[in-house]
Amino acid sequence: MKFAIGSTRAGLALKKEVIAYLEKLGHAVDDLGMKEGGDFVPYHVAASNVAKAVSNGDYEKAIIICGTGAGSTIVANKFPGVYAVHCTNSFEGRRAAAVNNANVLVLAEWLTPPQHAVEIIDAWLCTKFGEGFDEDWKEFLKNCYQEIQAMEKENFR
Repeated sequence: MKFAIGSTRAGLALKKEVIAYLEKLGHAVDDLGMKEGGDFVPYHVAASNVAKAVSNGDYEKAIIICGTGAGSTIVANKFPGVYAVHCTNSFEGRRAAAVNNANVLVLAEWLTPPQHAVEIIDAWLCTKFGEGFDEDWKEFLKNCYQEIQAMEKENFR
């Protein structure tokens, strides 16, 4: 899979680890955020770059890394078709995929050590939408997702 990734200064170290891990798994990664030694890119610009690329259909999944994860999550969710979730542990990573069908994972360098980030990424990537739920609940989640998409069409006209 080809991933978009982006960070601000408060994310460069974790981003380097995440890129290495994703590439080790055989994924391609395009860095759309601040580069080490490059010009400063604020969190809202890095998050916007990544979210816009997902919204346009250039990437199926993406990861954004900033200091706390909060601001990048807010910015990313301003784009149609982007379902960004900030996760701090693997349980949240699994639920982001299984319940919310999240296509953008937001991590916080100030809160998440690299070994935890890898666990979160694995949980997020290895869990399918609806996984672990009975058929009634899967149908409920599917309907919720469709209703959210309808809200999105209305709100982003």
